[in-house]
Amino acid sequence: MKRKNVLKAVLASCKGFFTRNLGLKIVALIFAVLLWAYVLVALNPMRSKSIDDVPITLEGYTDLLSRNLILVNSDLGLADVEVNATITNHSDLDASRITCRASLSTISAAGTYRLPLNVTVQSNLGTVASVDPRTVTVEVDNLVVKNVPVKLELTGTLPEGYEVVSESVASSITIEGAARYIERTVRAVATVDLTGRTENVEESVNVVFYDKDDNEVAVVTRSQNKPAVTVRLTLSAYKRVSVRQDVSLADDTYYTLRSETTPATVIIYGSVETLENIDYISTENLVLPAEADIVSRAVSLILPDGVTLRRGQSGSVTLSATVTEKTGERTLEVPLTYTHLSNDLLMAEGAPTYVTVVASGPLFQLEQLTADMFTVQADLTGYGPGEWELVPLLQNNGASRFPSVIAALQEQRIRVTLMTPATEEAEPQTGSTGNP
Repeated sequence: MKRKNVLKAVLASCKGFFTRNLGLKIVALIFAVLLWAYVLVALNPMRSKSIDDVPITLEGYTDLLSRNLILVNSDLGLADVEVNATITNHSDLDASRITCRASLSTISAAGTYRLPLNVTVQSNLGTVASVDPRTVTVEVDNLVVKNVPVKLELTGTLPEGYEVVSESVASSITIEGAARYIERTVRAVATVDLTGRTENVEESVNVVFYDKDDNEVAVVTRSQNKPAVTVRLTLSAYKRVSVRQDVSLADDTYYTLRSETTPATVIIYGSVETLENIDYISTENLVLPAEADIVSRAVSLILPDGVTLRRGQSGSVTLSATVTEKTGERTLEVPLTYTHLSNDLLMAEGAPTYVTVVASGPLFQLEQLTADMFTVQADLTGYGPGEWELVPLLQNNGASRFPSVIAALQEQRIRVTLMTPATEEAEPQTGSTGNP
């Protein structure tokens, strides 16, 4: 109960304070604000202001390079500066108004140095009260020049049907920088990722340096920029197509041609649209004489417009052709002659008078064959009355000038019946296929 009474008393007192003489209190507040404004404008007192993260810069770097020296650590960090300035200048003060420099003018040899910072405030906006840090440490090394070989490395995979047809990159790069890095650098690598590329490449590529143990070297160069080389790659769509030989015979009536090319396929380059309509590449036309021969010669490829061959691939192929005579068969009906028939015997009707000769060989020679070039004889020496099976003898009389022709009788055996004039038909005897 006592606490509630005390709280009520306090609240009543506060209410009375703010409500009694309210006009007088408002006038006092206005007067105080005016007095404070007067102090700011008329007196403008000094106040300190902390400005953080002011970049630290260097002066005399060009002179350092002229002494064949180079700064190893170019990033000196940031400084925190406290500035005394009038209150009206506080709003204009920021890191851009502060200059924080370290001078390299006193350095004449490689080594590690601690340099004081010289801090100034631009446009007389104030004076420096303090700076943190007050000094910076720099490393200086001898400036050397070296020529390093460059190797191009292609990574990733081109889309299917594309290939790099030519590449160009400088064989070496000259670097100028800190001796501790340059002297142990032995090679440089420029890497280009081919993943998804379909257009020619021409771009500046940063190189990565390595020492003799293949450890990467973080080279610090004179220009402070990453060394780079220009890489040019020519990309093209490609397609493997067959070679179609355009070869024929002057006369193919009696000769046949078999041919092939080496290689049988080639890789061609061109636009995707051009390659879509090409399934083969033809050779130049070649007409061979109509005579048996084996031919091997180089023939040029006929490339359509907009198509090229793979670099290093010959523009001709080797044609191997074999010309051979056409062969076939021919049948001739040749008269059959019987010899040495005994005078007291007759040959029964129905005995063969012609036989079929089958000749095989070159078509040209077969067409020159005639029946009178052959003779077929059946020798009846010693044969008596009866039915006999005989083996006729074929002789290539006039056909001997065609040594490539092989002739044979279609039927190797014939049957004949012999009889005496006194009887119409002899008693059948057991026949023989050889001598009687």
